[in-house]
Amino acid sequence: MNSSVVSRVDAEQSVIIIPALDPPPVLKEYVTTLLRKGFPRVVVVNDGSRPEFAGLFAELTQTPGCLVLHHDRNRGKGAALKTALRYCLEQNWADRFRRAIMVDADGQHAVEDVCRMAAASARHPDAYVLGVRDFAEEIVPFRSRLGNRLTSGAFRLLYGRYLRDTQTGLRAVPSSLWPWALSIAGERFEYETNCLIQAVKQGVELAEVPIQTLYFNRNAGTHYRTFRDSWPIFLILVRNVGAYFLCSLLWEAVDLSVFWLTERRLFRTMAAAGRLLAASAAGGIAAAAAGGVLRRVLAVPANVGAGRLPAPRYLRMLAVRISAGYLLIYALYTLLEWPAVWLKVMADVVLGFAGYLAQVRGASRA
Repeated sequence: MNSSVVSRVDAEQSVIIIPALDPPPVLKEYVTTLLRKGFPRVVVVNDGSRPEFAGLFAELTQTPGCLVLHHDRNRGKGAALKTALRYCLEQNWADRFRRAIMVDADGQHAVEDVCRMAAASARHPDAYVLGVRDFAEEIVPFRSRLGNRLTSGAFRLLYGRYLRDTQTGLRAVPSSLWPWALSIAGERFEYETNCLIQAVKQGVELAEVPIQTLYFNRNAGTHYRTFRDSWPIFLILVRNVGAYFLCSLLWEAVDLSVFWLTERRLFRTMAAAGRLLAASAAGGIAAAAAGGVLRRVLAVPANVGAGRLPAPRYLRMLAVRISAGYLLIYALYTLLEWPAVWLKVMADVVLGFAGYLAQVRGASRA
């Protein structure tokens, strides 16, 4: 990868943010190098480091151009990034700087790549820019390679956008998005994942820039703990899916009840094709009538599901859903001859998940 030289203008319009927990001694030299490259301000957040690191932070405080903010206890990477962004806004730096570049303190982000991020952000002034690593390289530890592949695959499945490096810590946020970044939920490593989710859902432009893949001592210096920190990330990934399916589950209770009543009680003497069609239509219409109330009670976001579609489009969608459900139920009935209500459960699970994926992917392309 060729080295990148940052222009004076791009550097002068960039503030560097470094969250630091028990950082390595090379952080002082790293910050000095960034300043020499023309970046006028480096904000380091001491996120509750142990007392033996006080000397290093004192040296950084004495470094012209470097500002050190302190947490009295470890609050997490997301909280540290927010502390720095909040300080930038309080100082009215959004009028002076075009972007904040977030950099890890463990030395995994080469200075040349930080320069490359500044240049990329200048080319994409409205984008949330990600520095992406090549996880196919042999230097990458197995747990990092596996974790990235799993999260990238889950992100693509659930949100319709493939990102090569969902766990990168090298990111550039334009000053216009600083208030947005502060509004994103999360205090630890899950914060960065939540930023990606909200960027896709809210239509924030995303850009990716290849960077070097650097690991030292098999990434022994990282503060990322596989199980402790992966669980909140997993919850963030599926939270909106869970809200959608909880609403669908309550909707399904109405649908199934009316379907069962119609199919087993009202039209039990009718031929299977007609009986299943009538039950599917009755259940779908009843569920649709109750759906608006359920969505209001659960406060499911408007961009998830079909709660705020125009009436003609909503009716067309409902007709398609009822028709597709009927055809799938009837096909299963001819193959399995199970009780129809169980076949409907199977069909609705398949159609519900397919419908969710179609909606979030459509929103991500909008």
